[in-house]
Amino acid sequence: MVRIARLFPILIILIITLPRHGAAQQPSRGEGGENGFSTSVTMFTTLAAINAAGYDAGMDSPLNQHYKIRSEVRDILAKEKIACLSELRAFYKDHKKPTDAGDLSQYISFALVAGDAPNFELPTGQVPPDVEPLRGLSQILADFYQQANIADLWRRAQPAYNAAISEYQDQVINTLFEANGYLRNPSGYLGRRFQIFLDLMAAPDQIQVRSYRDDYFVVITPTTAPPIDQIRDAYLGFMMDPLTFKYSEVIKQKKPLQKYAEDAPALDLAYKDDFSLLLNKCLVKAIDSRLMHQGPEKRQAYINEALREGFILTAAFADLLPAYEKQQDAFRIYYPDLVNAIDIRKEEKRLKTVQFAESMPQKIIAPPAKIQLDPADESLETAQGLLDQNDVENARKMFKKVFEQTPDKAKQGRAYYGLAVIDLQEKHWDEAVDLFQRTVDSNTNRSIVAWAHYYLGQLALKAGDPEKATTHFKQTLANQEASSKAREAAEKALQSISGDIKQ
Repeated sequence: MVRIARLFPILIILIITLPRHGAAQQPSRGEGGENGFSTSVTMFTTLAAINAAGYDAGMDSPLNQHYKIRSEVRDILAKEKIACLSELRAFYKDHKKPTDAGDLSQYISFALVAGDAPNFELPTGQVPPDVEPLRGLSQILADFYQQANIADLWRRAQPAYNAAISEYQDQVINTLFEANGYLRNPSGYLGRRFQIFLDLMAAPDQIQVRSYRDDYFVVITPTTAPPIDQIRDAYLGFMMDPLTFKYSEVIKQKKPLQKYAEDAPALDLAYKDDFSLLLNKCLVKAIDSRLMHQGPEKRQAYINEALREGFILTAAFADLLPAYEKQQDAFRIYYPDLVNAIDIRKEEKRLKTVQFAESMPQKIIAPPAKIQLDPADESLETAQGLLDQNDVENARKMFKKVFEQTPDKAKQGRAYYGLAVIDLQEKHWDEAVDLFQRTVDSNTNRSIVAWAHYYLGQLALKAGDPEKATTHFKQTLANQEASSKAREAAEKALQSISGDIKQ
């Protein structure tokens, strides 16, 4: 495959920051920083509230005695005179789910979406479906936070949370860096955030994954051993999800194999209904097999079990991944090659011999909700994928479609930039200048603007105007959000201009 230059060259750096100690003292949704291992006062307050209201799941677990904080907080709250408690109990009772896991799940979703203390307000627009019925909780929670003096309880709980994090962090750090190394991922993906939250106020052995637009969350409660496999899989899923939009046309070519998954009794319906989700989960499992620190027999047994569960492309990807490992491209660039390499006839022959399992042991991690993009975002991702595959005409059509789908200037700016790159590569110099200038005028993404100025500088040089070129290169350097590669390119261009002037 001939690859065109990346549309957004190294825009955002993804840093896996897992703090060593001292999770934060001041209330904040994501204490410890983005893309890391964090605690959350919003999560703590929400779960403390449902504990006070009647949530008792897992109270008999030895893990509660190990950390003690849940029992201690419950005892303190039981002694407090909390005026809103009757209202809180009524709310909890009215929203009780049939299972403990389902009951907890909705409040975790609420805590991830709600604003910071002391108001815990939900966004005014659309929220996840399981959060919408809980809109009335924000005001009750704000009253509970004040009346129960949660700020002081949160401060007193810090030693327990810090101790818990210290038990998890080293293995989690090593696992995420290993996954990142396998993906050859020195940079992030369009500014998306991967965050792990630990909370001690819920039943043990809970691992829940959420995907909310640009944010991917893993919420864990106390477990007997750090759930590193599940966290690694969540991280790999986080990295794969956007690629399903970017390379949707490539994935569709393999959809004839979906019928085999539909015949797998034990496979979750979420995977049967969404071929892209299934394909990426199979890919995650195949990468798992490559990262297993065990012999080939254990790896093959793991792959065979995945096939029996209904993850029908695991073996195909496991066969194809060694070719990826032998070349130099990062995984997000090689991804369409990998999917294209699946031989449908070969896999049909393989899958006809698989005896699918009738049931599977209950898993503590559920399928993540499908990532949601609005139509304009989806068009941008699809356009980028088409451009990566050198399908310039269809990429151009998808970029132009964005202007019909949204008035959002930032998204239109990304579309202008994509169209400008196409014109640049096709040597339509005047059109490229116009589109890069529109990018600068309309785009709120400063890192893209930095590249647009760089290309405008190069086009000015081509037009014989070094003075204008110098202005654009300097604007790239003056942009605080310019990537290191953009700065390096602008600096080299300025040095070249300076050298020409001296000669």
